[in-house]
Amino acid sequence: MTTLHVMMCANDGYAMPLTVAAHSLLQRADRSARIELHVVTDGFSPDNTARAERCLRAAHPQVEIVWHRKDPRAFEGIRVGRYSVAALFRLLLPELFPTQIDRVLYLDCDIVVERDISELWRLDLGDKAVWAVQNGTDDDLQNYVLSKFPEIQAGPEARYFNSGVILVNMAEWRRQRVSERTRDFLQLHSDQLIFPDQDALNAVLAGHWGRLHPHWNKQILRAHQPEQAAFDDPGILHYTSRKPWTPEYMQRAKWAWHRAYLRSGWDRGAAGYAAMARLYGGQLWQHNSHRVSGRVRRLLGR
Repeated sequence: MTTLHVMMCANDGYAMPLTVAAHSLLQRADRSARIELHVVTDGFSPDNTARAERCLRAAHPQVEIVWHRKDPRAFEGIRVGRYSVAALFRLLLPELFPTQIDRVLYLDCDIVVERDISELWRLDLGDKAVWAVQNGTDDDLQNYVLSKFPEIQAGPEARYFNSGVILVNMAEWRRQRVSERTRDFLQLHSDQLIFPDQDALNAVLAGHWGRLHPHWNKQILRAHQPEQAAFDDPGILHYTSRKPWTPEYMQRAKWAWHRAYLRSGWDRGAAGYAAMARLYGGQLWQHNSHRVSGRVRRLLGR
């Protein structure tokens, strides 16, 4: 039986988005596969832990949830700016997974999974430590990394990947010492980075990463202008800019996340509708409650 190893990291403030994202993954996954979901956190509240457990265990018949509580002081001295230090917990991969595990799928929390991830366990990972999808434009590696650190050697074909969805080849990650090198780079240069963990990984790998099909990380870059391509055969929708669980996010791309949120069971029954009212904002809800309620029922297939 295949075991799919998945890693997600968050602080308590992201307990709900993490649960929605993980639930969407579990619902789409092959029912015959065993899924080991590793949640790395600096500590969820007891209530959020219980809610996450309830939602996720109901989503798949063969899921095992493994909780890891880590002290963020392990990354003391690294500046993460407006981001959470939980984003750096992915660097703990080698200590969390035994050597016999060949691959781990790391996921950010601002995603919705629309496809069975077991497809990724059929890929030949070769000698690449990371498999991912290109971020933004062809100039990102130059703009975010090479222009600041000219000593980094990268060929003209090298590109910058988005680190929100990465398939990790564990043997190569260890052999290439990706965690150690990335941590060292961050200790020296984190104050110069815009996206600390992502920039550092790209600096360390310098274009030496494998390309996943773009549908595995359909990046919705702007809330007001979601790319049409994001809705064509998506594998994973990734809300890289504004987040769809905030009231001000009112564009087309919200529906996929709101559907996943309602299906997750994070808020049940009347509480779910009340939470939806908060998401849409009081005034809009008052004027359009009948439309939104109908839309919610259609999303849930009722």
